[in-house]
Amino acid sequence: MTRTRRALLKRSGAAGAAAGMAATAGCTSVLGIGATNSVKVSSMRFTEDIVLGYMALESLRANTDLTVLDETGLGGVTMNFRAVKNGEVTLYWLYTGGAWATIPPKHDRVIPDAEELYRAVKREFERVYDLEYLNRAPFNNTYVLVADPGWVEETGVETMSDFASHVSEGNTDFTVVMGPEFQQRADGWPGLAKHYGFEGMRGDLNVRNVGSSLTYQIVGQGGAEVGMGFSTNPKIRKYGLKTLEDDERFFPIYNPAPLVGGAALDAKPAMREPLNAIGPSLDTETIMRLNGLVSLQGRDPQTVAREYLRSEGLI
Repeated sequence: MTRTRRALLKRSGAAGAAAGMAATAGCTSVLGIGATNSVKVSSMRFTEDIVLGYMALESLRANTDLTVLDETGLGGVTMNFRAVKNGEVTLYWLYTGGAWATIPPKHDRVIPDAEELYRAVKREFERVYDLEYLNRAPFNNTYVLVADPGWVEETGVETMSDFASHVSEGNTDFTVVMGPEFQQRADGWPGLAKHYGFEGMRGDLNVRNVGSSLTYQIVGQGGAEVGMGFSTNPKIRKYGLKTLEDDERFFPIYNPAPLVGGAALDAKPAMREPLNAIGPSLDTETIMRLNGLVSLQGRDPQTVAREYLRSEGLI
């Protein structure tokens, strides 16, 4: 089974490469498209996106004849998007909710259906930027508020509506920790406060900026009562934290998918099938396990990515 799946990807990649060479043979010298056989894979700087980046890199190396360069850990959403749009890198994994809310034209409207959101982002990227959004993963790595279980028991705050009521009643003598990006994003802290109705009290809260990877430990070890987290982070389970229910569904769905430059994909169509095969194989339990191997056990993310692809017959 493993050999068969990989052989299929290889055959698809070879056929695509041949078609791409034929289609661009007459114009590469003018446009520079296809002049190099290399592609650059970038990522954001948190564990999950780095692992996804290495999955793309390893799959392309194994299933195509392309020279694949490692640009993982490049920066945040905006830096990676700009790099793909400008052709400085070839691809990275972008999350649907973040794409919809933070990349122009930005949207305030939340689309609650995962497939509808994905298709809306895909259409927009193709129309506005000539970028291709390939197959998405089904897991949803959305924002969550995590809380110390003792604080939850003491206050009775179990949902974000409860949290808003608690704060609006003047209960601001506790600490909230979060990363600086979340504190500024429209789909982050400001939007959450506005949506749930505690915007007027937000300035009274003791909010500390910390690295996003540290929030779980800080809350889990009593350094804060509440923190911003990501739903697929294994540290939620490690520290026994409570997740406050987003009962009004403020946070968008965040399914990751490879975002690839349209010209690059036209010139190197062998990329399409290997990249498209990765996302659909990843459910929530799987990605949490892989994240845990890196962030909790200290495994090398590239090795974890390679081993996973082998186990699925993708390389």
